[in-house]
Amino acid sequence: IRAIIAKFQKKAKEMNAQIAEALLCCCQCCVLCFEKCLKFLNKNAYIQTAMFGTNFCVSAKEAFFLIMRNAARIGAIAIISEVITFVGRIFVSCVTAGLAYIAVSEMLRDELYSVAGPCVMIFIIAFFVSDMFMDVFDMAIATILQCFVADEEMFEGEERYAEGALAKWVDTQEEESERTLKVT
Repeated sequence: IRAIIAKFQKKAKEMNAQIAEALLCCCQCCVLCFEKCLKFLNKNAYIQTAMFGTNFCVSAKEAFFLIMRNAARIGAIAIISEVITFVGRIFVSCVTAGLAYIAVSEMLRDELYSVAGPCVMIFIIAFFVSDMFMDVFDMAIATILQCFVADEEMFEGEERYAEGALAKWVDTQEEESERTLKVT
């Protein structure tokens, strides 16, 4: 759908139809937001399906309401997990490129004009590989968070499965995000 809208945007730009171009840009933005929401809901529905064994539609509904009831907490942890996974991607890529620079400059110093080209390619490949691994890590964070929140809603006090350190950390992140929201 976004590709079709982009094609119409290109035609509107060629015809110098600024109103149509603006409307199509708004449509593109709305479709992108809808797609992002569906991806988020889809991921959380699969987590709910794995946790409780319910079918996809029931799991999607339960995941949506679980997230809505705990929006501040889940939002804070989601932001933190995005930062952590981004830093992880960059760190792995830089370390890999750095090691490649050392290896290439030691072994192939006389055969290459510059080691920058191979190192940039290695950085790009390492970034994509680390992205795949960090996506798995991100899914694990989301799963643990949903399990924690569901555990907290289903059980009281000593019946909970979550450890004290995890509960304290999640509560601290929720308080910090609420303070940040009040400031802004």
